[in-house]
Amino acid sequence: MRTLSLILLGAVLWFLAAVFIRLAMPWGLFSGGYATAILFAIPALLAPVLLSSVHRLTAGGTAPRLPTAAILCLVGGLLDAVAMTWSPELYASNPARLVAGAAWLLFGVGALLTSAMLQDRTR
Repeated sequence: MRTLSLILLGAVLWFLAAVFIRLAMPWGLFSGGYATAILFAIPALLAPVLLSSVHRLTAGGTAPRLPTAAILCLVGGLLDAVAMTWSPELYASNPARLVAGAAWLLFGVGALLTSAMLQDRTR
């Protein structure tokens, strides 16, 4: 049951990130400069909080957090690959601008996995 919950949460988190990318693109938030730097800092800062919340919400208990993060990232990565292949307009009206949003999403995945490794190391 926990795995199913993590899969569903992974899909929801991926969708929220995809919608955020779609909404942020027209504002030029992925065009470089301070806005992009701040945008990349957000996942790094939120990853530990998000991971702890999801782990607690899905009754992870004292289990390692890396499997929690891995399932979330696996689901998001698979959905991302499908969307980028068959429906890139989900992220941006101009597919050439897709790279910056994709990089931000991958950075968030890396931040979540790194946070899991660090949290497991301190336990």
